[in-house]
Amino acid sequence: MRQFYLSKNSCGYYRVHFVDPVTGVQGYGKSTHSKDRDEATRIAYDWLYNGAPDARGNSHAFNNSKTSTTSAKLISFIDNLSETDALKVVEMISKKFNLDLNSSPSPKPVEVPVDEAAQVEKAVEVPRPKKVFVVNKKPVKTASLSEAPQKKHLLCATLDNFWDYDNSEFIKRTMAHGHTISRKHAFCMRSFVRNYWEPYFGKDSYIEDLELTELDDFFFFLHDEKELASETVNKNINMANKCFKTLLAQKKIKTNPLEGIERFKADNAERGIPTEHEVKELLDLDWENDSAKLAFKVAAFYGLRAGEISGLRVCDIDDVGNMLHVRHSFSEMDGLKSTKNKDTRDLPIEHSLALQLLSHARENPGYGDLSYVFWSVKDFNMPITPGYYADIFYIALEHIGISEAERKDRNIVFHSLRHFCCTILKQRADKETVMAIMGHRSGKMTDHYADHETQEKFNNMRTVMSDAWAKYLSA
Repeated sequence: MRQFYLSKNSCGYYRVHFVDPVTGVQGYGKSTHSKDRDEATRIAYDWLYNGAPDARGNSHAFNNSKTSTTSAKLISFIDNLSETDALKVVEMISKKFNLDLNSSPSPKPVEVPVDEAAQVEKAVEVPRPKKVFVVNKKPVKTASLSEAPQKKHLLCATLDNFWDYDNSEFIKRTMAHGHTISRKHAFCMRSFVRNYWEPYFGKDSYIEDLELTELDDFFFFLHDEKELASETVNKNINMANKCFKTLLAQKKIKTNPLEGIERFKADNAERGIPTEHEVKELLDLDWENDSAKLAFKVAAFYGLRAGEISGLRVCDIDDVGNMLHVRHSFSEMDGLKSTKNKDTRDLPIEHSLALQLLSHARENPGYGDLSYVFWSVKDFNMPITPGYYADIFYIALEHIGISEAERKDRNIVFHSLRHFCCTILKQRADKETVMAIMGHRSGKMTDHYADHETQEKFNNMRTVMSDAWAKYLSA
């Protein structure tokens, strides 16, 4: 039976998998942190006979274990030396490293006057002074208080604390300056640290010891072995880079280890939208949940985001002036908050839809001006969570013949309804009007949302081309 096996990970490093001599089961494996197979084999044999270290192959604890073992051997060697042997060792070291060893001058013997010496009944034996060798080296510069070595920062602990929403100094200062960081965003950043960074680097790695090549290997590991999307890997880079840049600006670290890192090209999967015919089929369909169908109408015809739909309250529906006031958004982690760009927008709404919204809101046992329109049956003081609309929407798509496989292939999600709304409106109104309806601050974003083909657009193209080339093609 083989005693161990070697395997190579996606970054090119060899791992050792020891075989249990009793059960014959292969172990999970430990990285040798070597890309050379011969060197990895030597390390494996060394671990087989001397025991594998507890720490990871590239960790500080592992490297320190080597140093501590060597130091212990040196101490044991020195303890067993005689004075004569020590002098020989010093002489050998001086020859090997070309060191200039000067023996300190021996103290002069004390001269005792003859008459006084005669009175001394017993001569005093003076011990022979030991030779002291001084190695001439460059003087060590004593660091001043201002040049004291900086305290190292534990990588994962620092990142985790940096994105701690309730205790982070960075988040507190950012929000004090009028910027927004949601609790949900901070939670996602901490999840990156705990799910990816800590299992890979461990808890004992320091920011100051990180190298660009090591970080590059880590991000390739996330992309190739963990199979994370390029956008997710880039979010990991941005998460750490924000922390490192802040520490660098505060002069707590000397360099940013992520300086010069190459990000991954985004997958750029184009957002798909349902066709106008499919939207009509969804309107005629008898949905499993009336509130979900009502949310579908608000998203498809007025462009509200899922969080904005959940954030609608009774006071936001004006059935007299037929207006819909989009003032808030809602998320499970942050609760009721401002909209994505902090702006409110007022939208003209069909009177019939305003009445449907208010009628649904009045079914809430806790109905009032501040009660939610899309209230939860589990807790009528809270709204339906935004993810629920997508679940029912996907079921409705299957009822009209769009399977899960087709939906994923076309990349249709609940947010696609906002794209659908923007696309239809852009073909009928000027950009400024569409921007106001959608709540976009830039025309570029409106163009991005409206960059979809519709059947009406194809029909218009067919009419224009037929009229232009009719006399040529009919000749």
